[in-house]
Amino acid sequence: MILFIIPFIAEGVAADWTRAVVVLERTLRSILANPEKDLRAMVICQDRPPLSLKDDRYLFLESKNPKPNKQDIRAKHQDKGIKTAEAFEAARTIAPEYVMIVDADDLISNSLVSYVYQRPEYDAFCLKKGYEWREGSSSLIVRRNFNQVCGSAFIWRYNERLFPAWISKNYSVKRVADQGHNLVEDAMDAGGFKVDKIYQPKAIYVTGHINHMYMPYHHQTLKRQLKELLLYPLRNRSLTKALKNEFGIMG
Repeated sequence: MILFIIPFIAEGVAADWTRAVVVLERTLRSILANPEKDLRAMVICQDRPPLSLKDDRYLFLESKNPKPNKQDIRAKHQDKGIKTAEAFEAARTIAPEYVMIVDADDLISNSLVSYVYQRPEYDAFCLKKGYEWREGSSSLIVRRNFNQVCGSAFIWRYNERLFPAWISKNYSVKRVADQGHNLVEDAMDAGGFKVDKIYQPKAIYVTGHINHMYMPYHHQTLKRQLKELLLYPLRNRSLTKALKNEFGIMG
């Protein structure tokens, strides 16, 4: 079984919680569009989001961490980390074979789960290529180093070798996922893990909406802006009906 862990921002902390819930439901629907029954999607938050979806594979876990200050970006990041650790602790009772941490606004291909299940020889999977989608846009941008820009880029075996602290309470050994997501791939390679590096886009990094936590960090230099502009025609992909269906984008 694959467990998708989704830390979610609380009511009163999000800039627009109603909109955050709508975006979360879209993320969940993209995950649950994978036809396999042997998967779970766990949302962890201080407040239960009022979702309309009905699927036995969806789980909610109430976080015990106090809500952070809405204006404190660092505290919001810490809150997300604590929620992730709480979810890993709760996962012991579920005993998944794999785990994937997914941001509550990103989207997952409906073929990802079957891709993983067909390759049991790997310790982990790294999404090397993916899409970036600005909310409301009619096109996608291909990101060739997807795992460098998006945290929703790794699937790992849920075991003590990859996550010694979260599973066995062995806090003397650093967890692979304690690296910044741009460093995780190197950490797995250095650890000798067998990693399938996927060059087929299997996830979408969603930006441009009011609740996007990382917007303050995305101010680009003029040089980077010019580079992005020059490469845009090569990286641009139309948001076709087939892609909408694969990633659960409505409309």
